[in-house]
Amino acid sequence: IITQQQQVDSNEAKHPSDRALCTAAVFQELDTSTRHRGIHSSDYEGFLCTQFFPKRQQPTQMALRAFNIELASIRESVSNTDIGRMRMQFWRDSLDKVFAGIPPQQPVALALAHAIQEQELHHLTQNSSEDTTMSLIWFKRIITEREQNLSDPQFMTLGQMESYCENTFGSLLYLQLESVGVKSLEADHAASHLAKAMGIATMLRAFPFHMHQNRMVIPAEITSKHNLSQEALFRNPTITAALQDATLEVATAAHEHLVTAQSYMANLPRAALPVLMAGIPTESYLKRLEKEDFNPLSPKIQQREWFLPAKLWYRWRQGRLFDTS
Repeated sequence: IITQQQQVDSNEAKHPSDRALCTAAVFQELDTSTRHRGIHSSDYEGFLCTQFFPKRQQPTQMALRAFNIELASIRESVSNTDIGRMRMQFWRDSLDKVFAGIPPQQPVALALAHAIQEQELHHLTQNSSEDTTMSLIWFKRIITEREQNLSDPQFMTLGQMESYCENTFGSLLYLQLESVGVKSLEADHAASHLAKAMGIATMLRAFPFHMHQNRMVIPAEITSKHNLSQEALFRNPTITAALQDATLEVATAAHEHLVTAQSYMANLPRAALPVLMAGIPTESYLKRLEKEDFNPLSPKIQQREWFLPAKLWYRWRQGRLFDTS
């Protein structure tokens, strides 16, 4: 790969106007299976959902998920917030270069550049009226929200928690909808509510990990309402009635968003289904959490759902993604 990148640098020096084409050529020669393995291990459920996109669109979806994984991992991979902010700024600058057609020689940035070029090329060569252009604003909104969350502040209200989910999970969904040419108010509403459900469920699912990091993901207004002491929980992470009640309230909010998202999906084009399928694992988790009496520390709800691939396939064929009963 290094040799290929050096060749590109040499070619660019001779033909600066061909930089974007050289970058795309390098990316196409990279080992696809290696890139996919990284996403498979870090975002297994997202990887499965990607397989339901048309073959032509899958590299774009993989690039978007790789970008999302890259940003989500920064908080846990840096020793202090200053380094985290530097990493976030690197990605702001990199995105500007990606959209200018001069991406840095970084695998995820190259993947995004290739995806954007492919989207534009398909639009031009197919003479399609379908606009699949992805907006820079959604990429940068993910960065901004992740950066603000570097210092591990506890959400004060459920509304703050939902806003964080909207700006991170939602921005990714908006990018995916744009990439498949689905641009409608109903699709945006569905994605907005689905993002809030997904984000809340993801944080609850990682509750044991967050406890180990002395990080409380349940909003302060809810822990206060149920007399849940986070200090006591950090010292001794065990299930209590207060924790169950607080978890129930947060999980109920996620379920309500899932129901609302479902209500907007009836008239959406089938092209939107692979994007919104990302909510199916959320529905499954919330049901397992309910069976465990809203104990977010239960090992059973941390386990991977072995029949998820079959469930995704069945729901996709059925055209109705969620069973919110």
